[in-house]
Amino acid sequence: MVWQWRDDKVLATLKSGSGAISSAVFSQDGQSIIFVSDRSGGPQLYALPVVGGAPKRLTFEGSYNVTPRVSPDGRWVAFVNREAGRMRIATLEFATGIVNVLTDGPLDDSPSFSPNGRTILYETKLGGGRSQLASVSIDGRVKQRLTSANGDIREPTWGPYGSSPSTPTANGAGSTPR
Repeated sequence: MVWQWRDDKVLATLKSGSGAISSAVFSQDGQSIIFVSDRSGGPQLYALPVVGGAPKRLTFEGSYNVTPRVSPDGRWVAFVNREAGRMRIATLEFATGIVNVLTDGPLDDSPSFSPNGRTILYETKLGGGRSQLASVSIDGRVKQRLTSANGDIREPTWGPYGSSPSTPTANGAGSTPR
């Protein structure tokens, strides 16, 4: 598989050669592509400069790290981390490489940064099979469950106006308050 992007006449190519590649996103400055690959045995996050070069492994904690999302200021990447069978939301600070696990799981998924980068929305399953909407602050200190009587939350995102998350509907699709 070859993935290509064009950005101001710079063409970057990701080749799956030594492992599967998925979930590719650009860094905020457009200089790197953050992606998931299993080239080290299990899914981990990597960065590849758009001008070429070798991919750099970003994550080493946990056996399974997927779904990268870059913060609006470009300082962090949020992702799903699995360790001891628990799926949790974690962040990696690009400058230091420090990983901070923000949630406890057991089944947290689909992180999405707020426009100001201070909060991450995500879906969580606690039991009973339905996913709920939850949020956590970038430092992990403030955690909230934003429950819904009906519905099953899937892949939450912030609304296009930057002021509120999408409102879940009964089928899990979001609608933006106006």
